[in-house]
Amino acid sequence: MIDAQEETLVEELPLILTVDDDSVMNVHVMSSLKAHYRVVTLNSGKAALKFLSENKVDLVILDINMPEVSGFEVYEKMQQNKETKDVPVIFLTGVEKEDIVSQIIKSGANDYILKPIAPAEILLHVKNQLEMSRKKKLAAVQKPETKKKIRINAIR
Repeated sequence: MIDAQEETLVEELPLILTVDDDSVMNVHVMSSLKAHYRVVTLNSGKAALKFLSENKVDLVILDINMPEVSGFEVYEKMQQNKETKDVPVIFLTGVEKEDIVSQIIKSGANDYILKPIAPAEILLHVKNQLEMSRKKKLAAVQKPETKKKIRINAIR
């Protein structure tokens, strides 16, 4: 039985959404992250869009090649939504073609991982992206105050 304090700690862990039509990959990613994060796995881009419309996540790991709605399409929809446009995205791909990597970079995604991947490497990518996201949010909160100080000093 989980007491109230333990439940609060669980809820404070970052929520990672991993989306891949390959159930083995979903299990692999979940088992790599579950000791450190709350992890939700979904098997389609369509399910991911529905989940993202109803839940706040801290990071998304997206397979690129999925039927119906690709990882790129999910990412584009996330960028169009003010609630999800700043959520870090790590693309997963088993395709190591120059045009795919180029498309990932051009998309503006935060990171990508080539399959297969070791659990420690997944964890490292996720930790790095969450830390960069945290710093970006902190800088955004502090930025207006900095601007006010500059204006005040410029007036004096």
